[in-house]
Amino acid sequence: MLFGVNEGTSGVSGFSDRQEKYQPLADHLSRLLKREVRLESASDLKNLTRSLENSRYDLVLIRPSHISAAAMRDQKYTLVAAAKGDAVAHFIVHKDSPIKARQDLAGKQLAMPDEIAYPTKIGQAMLRDAKLTPPPKVRLFRAQEAVGYAVEQKLIDAGVVISYSKVWKDWEKAGHRAVWSSDKLPYWSIIGSPKLKPEQLTKIRDALIALDQSEAGKPILEKIGVKAFVPGNQQAYLDLLKWIEAK
Repeated sequence: MLFGVNEGTSGVSGFSDRQEKYQPLADHLSRLLKREVRLESASDLKNLTRSLENSRYDLVLIRPSHISAAAMRDQKYTLVAAAKGDAVAHFIVHKDSPIKARQDLAGKQLAMPDEIAYPTKIGQAMLRDAKLTPPPKVRLFRAQEAVGYAVEQKLIDAGVVISYSKVWKDWEKAGHRAVWSSDKLPYWSIIGSPKLKPEQLTKIRDALIALDQSEAGKPILEKIGVKAFVPGNQQAYLDLLKWIEAK
């Protein structure tokens, strides 16, 4: 069974670090299923998307929820479990910025990560709905750390990052601000291929949800940075995708 993991543009670890980080979870599932669960860290969002379009992975842990939602809709993957929590996109500004509210973003220079990144897709949908005049000018960066750096160095007026990124976790500690935030949105998910049998999906789901209740499971969760897994709501992911793709 091939188990893919992807941290989107919020992850800061390299390939070998990600492999080491998620290996205990893969080993746990391997023991449970009594079959080899081979771990593969998807290097970037484009490679992840291609792999999902080809239904390459049997099981995938994905941070960018719109990508897992697309796989649910288009390749008929199933939501196995969701990490406990919510995702929020924040429009961040420097603490000295004159920008105080979303209307002040009109005509400004904004930084967003990769064009298919979760915070980029959410930020673009928020701007679309807000219909600011004149519209902000968006520049794309490869990662959220680059977005934070550009805003902190006052190279750009504002940026968009996700709540579980290191940038946001450190942003308010440094005295900086968010001037506009999204509603709470679907969090990380583990999805399963249609090639897996229903009883396999159920077994995996039960094992993931039980992790925070066992002494063996708690260190696994701590290592990957998840409080607990919950059943989740697949329709919430599909509704998110519909909103992002609206014209």
